Amino acid sequence: MARAYLSANERREQILDRAQALFFSKGFDATTVQDLMLAAGVSKGGFYHHFASKEDVLEAMSERLASVSIALIQDVMAIPGLNAFERLDQSLRAMRRFKKENAKGIIAAFNTVLRAENIVLYDRINRANIRIVLPLLSAIIEEGRQDGSFNVPNARQAAQAILALGSMLQDAVAGALAARNQSDRQRANAELDSALRWQGIAIDRILGLPDGSIQYAEPGFVDALLPVDDKAGR
Repeated sequence: MARAYLSANERREQILDRAQALFFSKGFDATTVQDLMLAAGVSKGGFYHHFASKEDVLEAMSERLASVSIALIQDVMAIPGLNAFERLDQSLRAMRRFKKENAKGIIAAFNTVLRAENIVLYDRINRANIRIVLPLLSAIIEEGRQDGSFNVPNARQAAQAILALGSMLQDAVAGALAARNQSDRQRANAELDSALRWQGIAIDRILGLPDGSIQYAEPGFVDALLPVDDKAGR
C-alpha cells in the first residue's frame, strides 16, 4: 500500500515522534540513525533532508518538549495589567497546573529519562529547556528589576540561577518515583515536597523577596502528581 503523502513539516514531526519513542525506550546512545529511519519509514536521503545527525534530532526533540513551557509563559505574558511578580507567579502556577493535568504522561517520561542509560537524554532535554526559557524568564525579571518587584543586579544571571535550581531536584524526583509502590512512598513524597518548597525559598532569595513570596509548590501538589496508594507496599 502506498504511503500517505506528508508535507515536509509533517514528515519532520513524524521523525521526531518516532525518535522520541526510541530514545525513551532504547536510550539515546543505543539508538542508531538506521533505527530512526526504519521507525519513521524514511530513506537515508529523506532523513538527512531534515536532520544532519542523530544529535540534531535530539536537539530538535528537546526544543519541542521545551516549547510547552514557552507557550504557558507566553499566555501569561499576554494578560494585561500584571506586574512582574504577578507574571512570574502566574507562570509558575500555569506550569504546575499543566503538570497536574498531564501527570500520567509526565510521570512516564520522567521514569524513562531518569534511567541510567538515558543520562545524556535527560541532560540534553534539561539544557534545551534552560536555553529556550531563559530569554522569557530574563525579560520578566528585568521588568521586575525596573518596576521594583525584584531586587537583583542582573536579570539574566538571576534567571540562569533559577533555571539551574531545577537540576537539583533530580534525586528527589527519582526517589519519589522509585518509591511509588513501596512502604516508604510517603517519606519519598515528603522529601520531594520539601525540596520543592526549598526551591521556592531559593527563588525568593535570588530575587530579593521575603521568604514565602514565591509558592513553587502548593500543599498537596506532590501527592496530586504521585498519589499515595494506601494498599501499596503492604
